[in-house]
Amino acid sequence: MNERRLTFWEATSVMVGAGVGAGIMAVPYLADQTGVPTLLVLLAVAYAANCLIHLMLAEVLFRTGRDLQVVELMGLYVFRGRFGPLLIWIVFSLLTVSFIANLAAYVFGEAEIVTDLTGLAPEAAVLAVYAVSAGVVFFGLKAVGIFERFGALALVGCVVAIAVGALGVPFELDLARSGGWRETLALYGMVMYAYYTFFSVPQVVRGLGSDHRGAVRAIVVGLAVNGALMAAVALVALGVPGIVTELAIEGIADAVGDWAGIVGSLFILAAFVTSYWSVSLALADIIRERTGMHRNLAWLLATLPSMVLVLVGIGSFLPWLRLAAGAVGIVIALITIPMYVNARRIGAVTSPDWALGRWGSPAMLALALLAMVLMALGSLLET
Repeated sequence: MNERRLTFWEATSVMVGAGVGAGIMAVPYLADQTGVPTLLVLLAVAYAANCLIHLMLAEVLFRTGRDLQVVELMGLYVFRGRFGPLLIWIVFSLLTVSFIANLAAYVFGEAEIVTDLTGLAPEAAVLAVYAVSAGVVFFGLKAVGIFERFGALALVGCVVAIAVGALGVPFELDLARSGGWRETLALYGMVMYAYYTFFSVPQVVRGLGSDHRGAVRAIVVGLAVNGALMAAVALVALGVPGIVTELAIEGIADAVGDWAGIVGSLFILAAFVTSYWSVSLALADIIRERTGMHRNLAWLLATLPSMVLVLVGIGSFLPWLRLAAGAVGIVIALITIPMYVNARRIGAVTSPDWALGRWGSPAMLALALLAMVLMALGSLLET
């Protein structure tokens, strides 16, 4: 697998691909219960919170001076002492299971869409989407960056097409606020998850090498693109005639036309594929670092189980697996705060090219903790 450096836009696209998932289509349904003003405020708040959380991890990497994944960073800065090695293996195991659950969900979703669009047999569709999804990752970070760039363009193109199509129907946004704290918290939890690209930060930092400021810009811009896509889909779904459906594209298609449903399916397909590339690349790197095995074998262990799980019929369990994966993701994010504090204290690089500075103060860390706790609570309300 070739590990050539990424360009800025390839690194940014890795963030976009990792963040944009089918969850973006669930945001409008929740936003319909709170109103447009609340949605816009939460998009801004969640964007700021995610920038802080993701940039904390970036600074940890800058202060470490080595291209390590999240698990090994925890070993350096959090899980130390007598029980440290055992705890690291536990975290590694839980993270691996949660990643595979996510990847299986992507393969399952991709295959369903391919079958619906082409009439291909389900088993053949699974094999086809696995070949495309896992095949790109086999060639390493640079290949993923290149394909993520095309994937990001496809995502933006689909949303633009749907938005332009919506101009041909009556369009009206209700600017009144509605809903209570439960609905607001549920929407916040979903929006935070839709931004969340935590495990791709090490790939972005590694891909841009010594250009630390470029990595910071790629993270910030990538999250901003995710937010813009989320806002566009939500505003179209909320503004066109008819009800806002749980899967937003269904309601949009009813109002705009069947073609919008096809474009929406292509959007979701692109979202699944790009997420698969980013997540499986991160998992392969985590496995390789933890076990020391050859990168090709790590790639196989990171990708093959997702296809096998779908072929043996695990689809009905995927919602629960995704919930478990989300819980593990929150725990990992919470660990970021002590990891960040310790990296500033004992990191090998005392004065990196870029640091959060006053944005990494105790008050800001407290706000980051609050943001993640509310995300956890919101996700429980939403489910």
